Amino acid sequence: MQTPPKPPVDSDIADEPRLQEVAFEQKLERSLGVGGNVLLTLSGISPAASVFILGGAALAGYGTGAFWGFAIGGVVSVLIALCYAELSACFPLAGGDYTLVSRSLGSAAGVAVFFVGLITLPMSQAIFALGVADYLRGTFDGVSPLAAGLVVTVISTAVACLRMRTNAWVTGAFLVVELAALSLLTGLGFTHVSHPVTDLARLQVTDGAGGLTTLGVAGLVVAVTQGILSQSGYNGSVYFAEETHEPRRAVAKAVMLSAVITVTLETVPLAAVLLGSASWSDLLGSDLPVQAFLEQRAGHALATFVLLSMALAILNANIAFALWSGRLLFAAARDRAMPAALAGPLSRVSTRAHMPVVATVVMGVLSGLCCLLPLTVVVNATGSTLAVSFGFIAVSALVARRRRGTADAGEFRMPGWPFAPAVALVAIGTIIVLALGDRGQWVSLSIAAGIVATGFAYYYGYLRRRADAIRLLLDTTGADPGPMVEPGR
Repeated sequence: MQTPPKPPVDSDIADEPRLQEVAFEQKLERSLGVGGNVLLTLSGISPAASVFILGGAALAGYGTGAFWGFAIGGVVSVLIALCYAELSACFPLAGGDYTLVSRSLGSAAGVAVFFVGLITLPMSQAIFALGVADYLRGTFDGVSPLAAGLVVTVISTAVACLRMRTNAWVTGAFLVVELAALSLLTGLGFTHVSHPVTDLARLQVTDGAGGLTTLGVAGLVVAVTQGILSQSGYNGSVYFAEETHEPRRAVAKAVMLSAVITVTLETVPLAAVLLGSASWSDLLGSDLPVQAFLEQRAGHALATFVLLSMALAILNANIAFALWSGRLLFAAARDRAMPAALAGPLSRVSTRAHMPVVATVVMGVLSGLCCLLPLTVVVNATGSTLAVSFGFIAVSALVARRRRGTADAGEFRMPGWPFAPAVALVAIGTIIVLALGDRGQWVSLSIAAGIVATGFAYYYGYLRRRADAIRLLLDTTGADPGPMVEPGR
């Protein structure tokens, strides 16, 4: 087959002596449209679980500032989504952040981001899986978090090995349950409005003694970080680039739709809960504010049903996490970012399901092992890595267009460049600086820095010395890249 034309390549990357620019054989099945991609991405974000778990924690910690934290965080999320959208239009390959960063900033930075994903994706999956027990205890007494977490991990890994269309149907069905729970929560709030909308402008938080006090600016900034964390995951669309039709346009559209839908689905219900609560002091003083609101407005039976649906939401999120993590490992193996003995089996794609089964199972095993670790260790290991990943993406969005001419090469061009990546970097830098001022965050920041440093050390100490390591894979230009083969084969 004729080799496709090569797009312009950054000179800093091209100068790496062992870097091979090759095309690749299309093995993943293109079976998703924009809608299917968005459904799978929203399943990983799990807006309902984010509102009930992270949103509830934000209400308890920051009061009405939780709403503004999610609203302001939503603006930052959309700015970062613009960076992902433009980069994905230029590099429509599986692998998520690793693929985008390695193609924009070079293989050293890409390998560092690969290490971040390799560690944090299984740990994030473990955090969700271990939390299932909390939503089952109201119906099933004595549920062990470890047992429930391992069962969820096994099921999600097995489902993620099925055909992509099957996964889209399964996750789509579970997502309907999530949306029903959020619709119920929102409807209960807006049909029992007890406060004027203008009261949301009063930043109030519980004083710990049954009353309310004013939330400070520092607390609001932390609430914004909670919002950004809760809304993250729209980059999941990038992992399915090789399984989406017309990826240069469709993946960018899926990223933006996923981000906007997520911000809406998470911010509006929080406003409804606040406006529909009979007493803010009781609501914000509760350990589980969202559940307390449900009990108050819907009764115990309906609240129990909704909590059980959260267990399904978590399972749904874990299926999406398994799909993402499998493609991360598959893409890195195909790039030869690891020894050949590992890269061979991990880069294989099932001829029947057209899925990277081996890579998905390996990441599932890693997730199961993470369930055995103390939860505080897992949380600390994932706490600051999101800011690190977003930082790499924002820098990539600034560099890639100037170096590679991505404004012309891609089908999506973010408006107002470089406003979005620049503001996103400022926001990320502010979060990191504030975290440095809190000794409780030092462990998380240190782990994130250690993961990145390990990735760079692995690249410069091992990969850079190997002539057959790290290939910059190229795809065809055009709406729907067809099969490609490595030159010379």
